Formats: sequence, C-alpha cells, structure tokens
Amino acid sequence: MPVVSHCSDRGQTLQSVYKFLDRQLSQAKQSHQPQLVTLSFDIPPVDPLLVLARLAPSGDRHLYMENPVAQTAMVGFGTALVYETAGGCRFAQARQFIDQWRGKTHRYSEAGISASLSGADWARFFCAFTFFADPCGAEVTFPAAMVMLPQWQLVRQGQQGVLTLNHLMTATTDVGAILDSLADQLGVVERLGTTLWRDFRPPSRLPVQPGSDAGQRFRSTVKRALSHMTQHPVQKIVLAHALDWVSAEPIQPLAALGRLRQRYPDCHIFSVGQGNGHTFMGASPERLLSLTQGQLITDALAGSAPRGTTPSQDDDLAQGLLNNYKEQGEHRLVVEFLARQLQGVGLWPQYQPWPGVRQLSNIQHLHTPMRARVPRHIHPLQIVAALHPTPAVAGVPTREACDQILRFEDFDRGLYAAPLGWVGANGDSEFIVGIRSALVADTWVRLYAGAGIVAGSDADREWAEIKLKLRALGESLV
Repeated sequence: MPVVSHCSDRGQTLQSVYKFLDRQLSQAKQSHQPQLVTLSFDIPPVDPLLVLARLAPSGDRHLYMENPVAQTAMVGFGTALVYETAGGCRFAQARQFIDQWRGKTHRYSEAGISASLSGADWARFFCAFTFFADPCGAEVTFPAAMVMLPQWQLVRQGQQGVLTLNHLMTATTDVGAILDSLADQLGVVERLGTTLWRDFRPPSRLPVQPGSDAGQRFRSTVKRALSHMTQHPVQKIVLAHALDWVSAEPIQPLAALGRLRQRYPDCHIFSVGQGNGHTFMGASPERLLSLTQGQLITDALAGSAPRGTTPSQDDDLAQGLLNNYKEQGEHRLVVEFLARQLQGVGLWPQYQPWPGVRQLSNIQHLHTPMRARVPRHIHPLQIVAALHPTPAVAGVPTREACDQILRFEDFDRGLYAAPLGWVGANGDSEFIVGIRSALVADTWVRLYAGAGIVAGSDADREWAEIKLKLRALGESLV
C-alpha cells in the first residue's frame, strides 16, 4: 500500500480507493474479464488549459471543450479505451461501443462531491466525427468516427471541479501504481488551484489574407452553385473555403486557445488532438445538442450579419437581419430541419415561432433555441446521427447538398462542421459543431470558414462573410 502524505483526509480517501480497487482486481482475476473502474474526486476549479499544459503529455489524444460565459469546461487526455470506425453505420457502432462499456463500469466517487455538479463524476466518452462518413484523399487526419474514454478527465462547473481517473483493470494490474499516479495527479491539480492561463501577447493581424485569386474562385463557385440550384431541387448549399499558410515559428495551440477564450467568451472553445501531431481547434458558436437529466437543448443558428461599430449601428444591423427575407428563409430551413429530425427519433421540440438575434464578438446570427424531453431509451448518439449535418453546415435537401459540396470544394472537410462532444455514462451529453475552426500541425495551419448559399445570395457578400470568419479565427492563432 503506497504512503500518501499530502492530506490526512485525502489519505483516508485513497485508503478506501485502495480497498475498492483491490476488490475489482479480485473480480478481474476470478472472471478473467477486464474491469473498467471510474474514480472521481473533488478538486478546486482549476483552469483546464493549465491542466493540458502541466499534466497532458503532448503526444496523447485529448479533447477540450469550454464555454466561458456558462463557466463550464471539460478536458480529457490519455486513453483508457478507444474505438475507431467509418462508414454509414458509424454512429450506431459508436453507440454500441459506449453502451458495451458503460454497463460494465464500476464507479467510486469521493463523498464530498456536490450533487450540483450534474454528473461530473461519471465517465465521459469523448467523441469526434468527421463531416463525411468516408473521408478520402491524402489529407485525411482523423478517423471518420472516434470514441475515447480518457484516462484522466477533468470537469469544471462554476467554482467546483471534479477529477476522474478511468482505468481498465486486468488480472495483472498493479493497484499500488494506480494509487501512486492518482495521488501525484491530485497533488498537481490542487497546487494549480485557481491560477488562470495567461497570454500577454498583444492582438495581432492575420499574417496571410486570402488572395484575390482565392476570392475570385470562391465567387465563381458561388455563381455555379446558384446556377445549379435554379435547375435542380436544391434550396441551399453551404460552401466552405480553406486557407492554408505556413508560419515562421511553430503554432502554440494552448496559447491560441487562451486567446480564443479571451476574445470569444460567448462561444464554445474546443480542441481535439489525435496524438499524431495534428490539433483541430476553434471557437464554435453552434451547439448541436446539450442533454442534461433528460432535457434536450439544441440551437438553430443560421443567417448572419456583422457587428456594428456603435450601439446604434449594431441595432440597425440586427434589425436588418431580422427583416432580411433571404436570411430569414435560410434560418427557417434550419428550424424546420431540426424539428423534423427530432420528431423522427420520437421527440417533440418546443420553440418560438420567430427567431431572435444572438450577438457574438464579431458577428450576429438569427437564433432559435429548441427544447425537448428525451426518454431514457433514446441514446444521445441517435440524436446526433439524426441532426448531422444540419442545413447550417450542409444545405437542403441534405444528400443533394452534400453531393454538391463534394463537387465544388477542393479539400477534405475532416472534422470541420462536424459533431464533437461527449456522452456520459449517466446519459448526459453535449455536442458542438466544429465551425470557426482550424487544423494545426507544427508550423502549418488550415483555417476553415463557410457560407450558406440560397436563392438571392450575392457572391461578393458571401466572400466578405468568409473573410470575416477567417480573420476572427486566424488572428488568435499567431
């Protein structure tokens, strides 16, 4: 039995953990089957970026999501379990993998963990899906579907935090080594306390702007898409643009995430690492779904306008957005799609008949939040599969729009505009859409931005929207 010296109360807790693990080890030996254990402990509300910086090895897989305004964050790294697949059944296969293991989890929670932490002490299976079910080409970096149960998981809600260790125990597991590692990690986290990640670099400008030739190609593509729509039953196509550049110095993902968090506190800041040197990151305004104790929230977010430089101009732009027939039509397509898809899985969404305006730091969108009660037999990934891809990132009808995306775009979307999130062993779940995003590898970065093309779209205006989104993200990366 290891000796724990940093805190008598925590030492007593770890002695209880040792007995718990010893029982699971005996069961693994008797059954000849691995046992998945989840150990959760109350910690200070530590900054998740500091956790990534101080605890997570750079070569590990990781997933980080934070909503600064809501004061919620989670980060996971290391690998207790991992599953990868592809193809049209990827969501169902991911669901089966999660259900296989969450029914075999043995859970230990420290007695002091508050009930108000809303499932923070349950194992969370982190999920990342690419936009297309079968990514192709030499650019493929992430699998079409990845489910990871992290070895280490940290959840922060307000002024409370929980650290969870997930471990797959076999007959040869060294319980003492697990406890030593746990004590070390708890000690590091507690020493971090409430210290915040700081970035003192001054604001910068995007070092590489899209060239005039890129603008001309995109505008030409918009016109081709509009021509296609007049001859075929396609109401909307979302076209994306990818901007690549090579930096003189390596990109620092953690510093970039810190800047994104500071500049866009009203977005979901996120980062996904595959452990192969590539990091997909960004600041997404779009929540695909949030499921807490059976209550689902999803957002229809489509139709956009810039922010004004004065309150009066800002209000005029927002009012113009509300009164713009083209933007209202684009938004209505998303609302109708979400309602139809939710009903298709047996849910009855509730929402207001007219959208409001959601104002972000550099852009504003038409916004309709939707709510529904979810019975226990409906899995979160069933809802994710029904909602992806939404008209906000693909188009209408979905299949035809995706066919045109493959035709018009000259790059693989990968995780861009795709679902990223987690499924809890208790049934809670949260997924965002990976927009306002970038793929980073050492000195190379690719920025993504998209625009919805509908009847009445103006090619110059859509290109201006693309440049606005690229600049907002790119200036946080350098």
